[in-house]
Amino acid sequence: MVGHSYGGAVITNAPAGNPDAKALVYVAAFAPDKGEQLGVLLNKYPGSLIGSSLQGVPYPNPDGTTGTDLSLRADKFRAAFAADLRHIGEQAAERGASSCSAAPRTPPHQAAA
Repeated sequence: MVGHSYGGAVITNAPAGNPDAKALVYVAAFAPDKGEQLGVLLNKYPGSLIGSSLQGVPYPNPDGTTGTDLSLRADKFRAAFAADLRHIGEQAAERGASSCSAAPRTPPHQAAA
């Protein structure tokens, strides 16, 4: 399974109980360890702008309670999420896409305790 960005947090536990899932690949993604919560990771490293750029939008759950959908505020998106986008694009053009690689990672539920 491959996860990019927030998708890394999504795929982390997805293969649990699925014998066909052999490895997880994180591409510029959150890669939480077993028991780690994304909210904690957002504020773990100094300099991250993501936590302070989030906005919550309420939505109704089927049981009548209210959930909160989190997304990046449009006016904060570039600085928090894509500040180096042009720089990365220029580097990729200079090196060529063939020089990019990703290492697979063992799903946390399969990692040795």
